[in-house]
Amino acid sequence: MKYKLLNVRIQKSSEQKPLNYPIVLLRGLGRSMSFWLDFEAELLKYFDIVFVDLLGTGGSKSFFGRKSIDKFAQDVIFTLNYYNIKNFHLAGMSLGGMVALEMTHILGKNNWYNLSCKSIIVLSSSAIGSGLKRIYILPLISILFSLILSFFLGKLSHKYFAKYLIANRNIPLDFWITKWDNIWENEYFSRMALLRQLISASFYRIKLNSKQLKYNYLFLVSKDDALVPWQNTVYLWQKTSLASLVVLDGLGHDLTTDSPEKIATIFYEFSLKFDA
Repeated sequence: MKYKLLNVRIQKSSEQKPLNYPIVLLRGLGRSMSFWLDFEAELLKYFDIVFVDLLGTGGSKSFFGRKSIDKFAQDVIFTLNYYNIKNFHLAGMSLGGMVALEMTHILGKNNWYNLSCKSIIVLSSSAIGSGLKRIYILPLISILFSLILSFFLGKLSHKYFAKYLIANRNIPLDFWITKWDNIWENEYFSRMALLRQLISASFYRIKLNSKQLKYNYLFLVSKDDALVPWQNTVYLWQKTSLASLVVLDGLGHDLTTDSPEKIATIFYEFSLKFDA
């Protein structure tokens, strides 16, 4: 089968007047939908939410995962169509942001003309072509070291690279390490899928064409991202027609963990403009 049906969870907002269309959320490298944590409650104030696990993470079980961002994007679109989610807002963080961007080059083609993406939010992402450093070397070494070490210890841990993911230190870092490690321990996650995610992100190049003009983009990043240089997001914004850009201070790569309330409000204010 060309496409893989992904694990999905649909959460309805309890508010009286959420936006008309749900928002589809895509997480990044080594992340399942469980990693949205407190952001879920904040976002439910404004949207119904469609959570999706990319192949090889959480409920989308696969030893090998996918080898390219294009394949991840095809799986997501196939899954949305399968569950009859025809109109939606879309947001992706890091690798999930790359998948969201790639989806815009597939929607409207072949079997997917009946799907309508109202707005697209890309957080803390990057792509080849900017001439900028794609990822800082120390966190990359730490991630690779953790992956290698996991083969001897029998499990993955955030111990060596958690500090590169968040900037807010109001909550002790050990709290997040324990919470994130528990998710990895209790859910399925393939080390091979993680490695292939890393490779696919490394080779991702944004495609530019006139079809992008019909989409409404917001690029969102913080200058204090210690994993991916924030200038990568500025580059993506510059290369994407009619896009909006928000650059924050004091938050890390994992924006929604650092400040769930603020990021949920930004999501709402942007998507509201395109919810008709």
